Amino acid sequence: MKTFLFYDVETSGLNPVFDQILTFASIRTDLHLREINRQSVTIQLRRDIVPSPRAFLTHGLTNDELVLGIHEYEAALKIHKLVNMPETISLGYNSLGFDDEFLRFMFYRNLLDPYSHQYSNGCSRMDILPITIVYRVFHADIIKWPEIEGKPSLKLDLIANANNLVTSGRAHEAMNDVESLIELSKKLFHQKETWHYCLDFFSKTKEEARIDRIKSDFQIQDRYFRICIMISLSFGSKINYMAPVIHLGQSLPYKNQSLWLRLDSEAIPGFGDALNAGDAHVIRKRPGDGLIILPALERFWNRMPVSSKQFANENIKKICSQCEKFFEFIQYHLEYRYPLIPDIDPDASLYQDGFFSGREKKECDKFHLAGKDRKHEIVHQIQSPRIKILANRILDRNFSKGPLQASKEYQCHLDQLRSVTGANEIKGYRGDTKYDRHEALEELKELESTLLNPDPDQKKMMAWLNDYIKKF
Repeated sequence: MKTFLFYDVETSGLNPVFDQILTFASIRTDLHLREINRQSVTIQLRRDIVPSPRAFLTHGLTNDELVLGIHEYEAALKIHKLVNMPETISLGYNSLGFDDEFLRFMFYRNLLDPYSHQYSNGCSRMDILPITIVYRVFHADIIKWPEIEGKPSLKLDLIANANNLVTSGRAHEAMNDVESLIELSKKLFHQKETWHYCLDFFSKTKEEARIDRIKSDFQIQDRYFRICIMISLSFGSKINYMAPVIHLGQSLPYKNQSLWLRLDSEAIPGFGDALNAGDAHVIRKRPGDGLIILPALERFWNRMPVSSKQFANENIKKICSQCEKFFEFIQYHLEYRYPLIPDIDPDASLYQDGFFSGREKKECDKFHLAGKDRKHEIVHQIQSPRIKILANRILDRNFSKGPLQASKEYQCHLDQLRSVTGANEIKGYRGDTKYDRHEALEELKELESTLLNPDPDQKKMMAWLNDYIKKF
């Protein structure tokens, strides 16, 4: 039976590669949103994680709560089984933009398939946030929309408060957010035609078929292009979350990425300036990723502000008058490859090193099936360099009883996080770095100077963070 698995996570920070999930909460429902069961998982804070003070002041998880949790490896096995139960549609609120990537990297560093919950055994994933935006644009009367300083907000906790969504806990507590999400979904579900129409945006085959049906009727010389409308939270309420876009084609090195250029800018990048592959106006879209593509029909086009339509018309004329430069611009982006990070940390190498090979999967399975006492023995038999490194980290993080039992490699990893020089930064796939002790102390100092009239719980949290980080 097809089921929804609504879920939410609270984390140690914002980096999906280097931070960790601390709590995972889920409620499984049928497709009519009737509850079947629920699960909560609390995870111990790993020794190689420096907690972000801002994150902890937001979710309020205390050390007393976390020490009662299970270790990350055990949690990863449990959560992986939940989201991979056959016919499961896993979904959250901004889950594709945040939670799902945390799950993916947690699965990867714990030698579990990071993608199977997206396609295997009838499983798939969705996100209620893009659906909510569609309702905000086309069915604004279905719920009350909160505002902050006169501007619309799509934050789940504010929507829950504005619409009196019944929940059982505190804001930013994972299970409470899952309950809010289901209550919001029930309100959206009342408009069934729109609900089911939106579900297909998260089906790879159905979404690709929808886009293919949009006519490529905009001609530049002997080439034809699709002009469409994209809906995304990142565009903001000022332009009604909508932007006119032109389809540039499919990426050559990354076959699952289609490229789209925003047309609502005063100046299209690449015309008169150096081509910039990182410019936000060129959007890389993957099937079912929550970026909504609609045909440029008049009833949709007219929902955009006048300024967006004017910029689009002006930029279309500019493209036509500089078509050769436009074709060069397209080719550059179609051929673009992400830069190789030569000293990337093993935890961050998922995208750079790619899928586990068949042989690597067998080595992962052998590691998982081995009892706790035999895992060290199994690691010595592993041939794949990356599987061996990740397996050793699992042992250090979850099965060593203290620093004296940890490997030299792991001790070096901890020393890098304690360093104040920045000479040995731990690098991620974006060229970013792992949050370290020095950054945490600076963030804590900033919060202590800006947080006015902290309540007793906040004072207690700040004291614990100060003590924990200084002793890290």
